[in-house]
Amino acid sequence: MARPPAPLRHVQDLELLVVAHHPLVFIETLEEDRAEVILEHVADRQSIPYLSWDPVAGLRSSDEAEPIADTKDPVSALDFVLDSPDEVLVHLRGFTIALDMPAIQARITEIHRRMWKNRGAIVMTGPALADLPAPMARLFTSVRLAPPEDEEYREYLAELMRDLVKRKPINVDLGPEDAARLVQRMRGLTFFEVKKVFTQAIVENWSLDTAVLDRVLEAKQQVIQRSGVLELTPVERSLSDVAGLEHLKSWLARRRVVFSSPRDARDYGLSSPRGVLLLGVPGCGKSLCARAVASEFGLPLVRLDPARLYNKYIGETEANLRLAIHTSESMAPVVLFIDEIEKAFNPGQSSDSGVSQRVFGTFLSWMQDKPDDIFVVATSNDIENLPPELLRKGRFDEIFFVDLPRTDVRLQILAIHLQRRQREPSVFDLGLLAAESDGFSGAELEQVVVSALYAAYAEGVDLNTEHLLTEVRNTKPLSVTMGERIARLRSWADGRAVRAG
Repeated sequence: MARPPAPLRHVQDLELLVVAHHPLVFIETLEEDRAEVILEHVADRQSIPYLSWDPVAGLRSSDEAEPIADTKDPVSALDFVLDSPDEVLVHLRGFTIALDMPAIQARITEIHRRMWKNRGAIVMTGPALADLPAPMARLFTSVRLAPPEDEEYREYLAELMRDLVKRKPINVDLGPEDAARLVQRMRGLTFFEVKKVFTQAIVENWSLDTAVLDRVLEAKQQVIQRSGVLELTPVERSLSDVAGLEHLKSWLARRRVVFSSPRDARDYGLSSPRGVLLLGVPGCGKSLCARAVASEFGLPLVRLDPARLYNKYIGETEANLRLAIHTSESMAPVVLFIDEIEKAFNPGQSSDSGVSQRVFGTFLSWMQDKPDDIFVVATSNDIENLPPELLRKGRFDEIFFVDLPRTDVRLQILAIHLQRRQREPSVFDLGLLAAESDGFSGAELEQVVVSALYAAYAEGVDLNTEHLLTEVRNTKPLSVTMGERIARLRSWADGRAVRAG
């Protein structure tokens, strides 16, 4: 049976803690099997006994086929460990739910006291150390098991193939580029999920072809959806589909090469760009830009939904953010899209018992130290609700202001939306329409085209300039209905943000 690889870097990190007499270790991971393999390597390299516990079998020694009798109960398992030789490495799987019991806490504390003088250690695994009761969390040394690297995925896939070939020959129709794409798409999946998708794709007709790429993408979408706060967003648009915004496009084009050739960029002395904050008038293409950025960089787009972040139960909101961050990092390289960021991180709220403040603090810390292969695109319509800490240099590489489109850009937008609806732009008087639609946002211009099409269809005729002109003159744009707010936004952006167009 294929087993997850145990990279030397992980083995050495955990081995160092054992040698340095850290008696309680918590590995932050969702992959207990992967942690198990690494711990077995640590025990073998240090020549100390290794025990693994789960609630079904109880304690089991790596040297014995049968589990140790009468150790299914968590208290009994810890009593056995307390009576064992001092030097023993024990992996307690699924044990964190028992840590609220006073009897368990007393025994864990005693193990912590006894094992300080030797190489023995108790290891637990779970999503986050913060999920443990506070009195227990303080006793543990936390280690985060980093997501698998590409080479680990390749090793595991090769092992899976060797296992499957023993059952039946496999017809492989996957070129080197397809194989590289397969490994890239697997980023963020656990080895269990990889095994499930990979084997299912093969055993259907005992062949390996490009269809497996779609299977992996579907599995990744399911993983992201299970997080509850993230979603994988299609990136069918490119920057060429976005009218105007020349300065933003130029800025992004100069940084695209860093993601296409990260090693060459590092050798040149360049670090990866951190991200951009797009501030501006609603409906002017900020969200479309985020999708186009992912397409331009050739990266998946993962969207953080602010509405799903907050939860009424104590601690759940912070856990949601940690899960979103962990999932994003495991999927990297990606573009993380946070739409209307002011709704997600507004620490000024006073009615949530400090939840907003804690969530905002966690996000700021992550932005400061986040991995290089995550590019953040955040949008905002309301600068007054954005905390100043988020706007200082170092959080984002640049703040761009997306204003209402100029006349020439309005003409381009109208042409784009007409083409998307199988209409030839040259047959319309776009110059007149662009001049008449002063103050319209991109979204409002799209709605002009849609409404005009409805009107023409109802009349039983084809769309013409007059239909479009009528809709323009019947529409009160946001620049009129919210003129004062947009004026304040423009005033703030003047001198503080870079014009996107």
